[in-house]
Amino acid sequence: MLLVQTDLFATESCVAEAPSEEVAAVIRSRLHATLALVKSATSMPWREPLSIIREDNAFRFGKDALPPDEGARLWAEFDAEMERLYATMAQGDETSLTG
Repeated sequence: MLLVQTDLFATESCVAEAPSEEVAAVIRSRLHATLALVKSATSMPWREPLSIIREDNAFRFGKDALPPDEGARLWAEFDAEMERLYATMAQGDETSLTG
């Protein structure tokens, strides 16, 4: 009888499952609300730098829960708006971090 020991240090492959449509709908709604906020903003809508990073990361990871083409389209729009808002901050606009 041949006994085979499994590799104790092997990592299991983890394939991310797509979220349910209900979860995707909640994420989609949040991304659209955030996108609407940045599109209407004349200065950065979040006061603290960590809040800006948190919102950027939330959008970045949220888009991955959607179909790839939809997520890419939303990300492109969000990224362009954030670049616009960062440019406002770089111009030294004192109100850019006060929302």
